[in-house]
Amino acid sequence: MADRDTSTPLQGKKIIYQKVKTTPTLVKVILADGTRIGGYFHPPHSLRLTDLLNRNTQDSPFLAVTDAHVIFTNGEHAEYKFFTVNRAMIICCFPDEEEVVRD
Repeated sequence: MADRDTSTPLQGKKIIYQKVKTTPTLVKVILADGTRIGGYFHPPHSLRLTDLLNRNTQDSPFLAVTDAHVIFTNGEHAEYKFFTVNRAMIICCFPDEEEVVRD
């Protein structure tokens, strides 16, 4: 009896990817058109928020935001489990975990 080929298309092929542990960081983002986004960026442990924002935009022009609350310029609100943001459109981004103290 001949052996049957039970291989899958991915067996024997090299898959190039690396699992990266990330630190969910709660942020607020303001885009060039005035859209406001609150949610989580997921930078690797070795990157600060500024490093994540300043990475080469040609290689990865979009940033993922999870559990995003978006307020569009027309006043409409929307919630997304996953939302992508074009880095070139970001005007302001800051961590939302820090409490602002005003006198």
